[in-house]
Amino acid sequence: MNRHLTVVLGLACLVGVARSQTSEESGCVGCHLELDPPGSTPAELFSSDIHALAGFGCQDCHGGDPEAWDYDEAKDQATGFIGIPTGRKVVEVCGECHAKPDLMRRYNPNLPTDQTPKYWTSGHGKSLRKGNLEAAQCASCHGTHAIKRSNDPASLIYHANVDATCGRCHESSQLMDKFHLPTDVVDQYKGSVHGIALLERGDRAAPTCNNCHGNHGAAPPEVGSIQEVCGVCHVNNQTLFNQTKKKRVFASRGLHGCVVCHNAHDIQRLDDSMVSITTNGVCARCHEQGDPGALQAGSMRAVIDSLKAALNEAQRTLSEAENQGLEGEELLLDLQAANTILIQSRTLVHTFDSELIRKEAKPGFELAASVGQESIRLMHDFRMRKVGLGIATIFISFLALVLYLYIRTLDKRQ
Repeated sequence: MNRHLTVVLGLACLVGVARSQTSEESGCVGCHLELDPPGSTPAELFSSDIHALAGFGCQDCHGGDPEAWDYDEAKDQATGFIGIPTGRKVVEVCGECHAKPDLMRRYNPNLPTDQTPKYWTSGHGKSLRKGNLEAAQCASCHGTHAIKRSNDPASLIYHANVDATCGRCHESSQLMDKFHLPTDVVDQYKGSVHGIALLERGDRAAPTCNNCHGNHGAAPPEVGSIQEVCGVCHVNNQTLFNQTKKKRVFASRGLHGCVVCHNAHDIQRLDDSMVSITTNGVCARCHEQGDPGALQAGSMRAVIDSLKAALNEAQRTLSEAENQGLEGEELLLDLQAANTILIQSRTLVHTFDSELIRKEAKPGFELAASVGQESIRLMHDFRMRKVGLGIATIFISFLALVLYLYIRTLDKRQ
């Protein structure tokens, strides 16, 4: 017991000495910890910062002499002290390390080293170069003294936190009004099919702000790149749209590809009612009742609705057969194949060609009809077997009765 206590006390002393040495080695931390908040906050937070854990100190970003405990000596200009970097200086300070492949390779070979030049091509970088000190720079998104790895849930750039990080600026009317930008895009995203998938269901495959706008080269997608951005995930839809005349028409009229029908930040779960010129239909945004586009939309919708109805009827008939205890596994597989065809037919809406959709849907109609007919045949055969069994039961019962009466007659004769 005493031996264990001695070991514990010894370890505690070693930790105390290590901490004391760390404090003595960094006059920055020692002095700042003696200050009241917010002066002490950087020193309190920095111990868990990814840079501190990698062995970097205050002087690597702020300059100065970390071994000096005298205020004037620590911040002497001869030591390279720059204080709190702001504006362009922040990008330059971060770039001093993050733009050097040889240095970054020692800490994380997977980190790209082109973030700085990319940043200067972004809307944020261009705005900062014009003198707008309120433009987002590295610290705006990554934080300052408590920076975490991007896969740490506490990180400002963790996938599920990105919308909130962007929202710190993009939800500020005081800031966005200066640039005539809307402040409701984050709220729109949260209510979108993407936002709900990520923020409510925890689906990390769902996109957030940077998946569409980029990271360090963040910029609004231009007319020619909207479908390319969406196509990163929606490959088939992009391929089909790029082969249509609509792509050229949209571009010539300054229409932004996918967002014409699906919107930008408030993208909703798809519904077949979108393919129409009714209240919920997106086709009405460009077309009027009776024009060629409206007629094409109606024709595409009719094929999809007809296939859905055929599948629903086949499902109803198959369920009725299964409720009677009949085996329908093979029919269920056929029905699943038909549902896949329905999905593929819906995808072909991006061709704006009802004949292509009709051709794609044809095998689905055939499978639905086959499932329905086979289910009816199974139920018919089952009823026939029940009738046959009933007749056989009555006949056997009759024979048993006759046999019983005959035996009774024999007994009376004896």
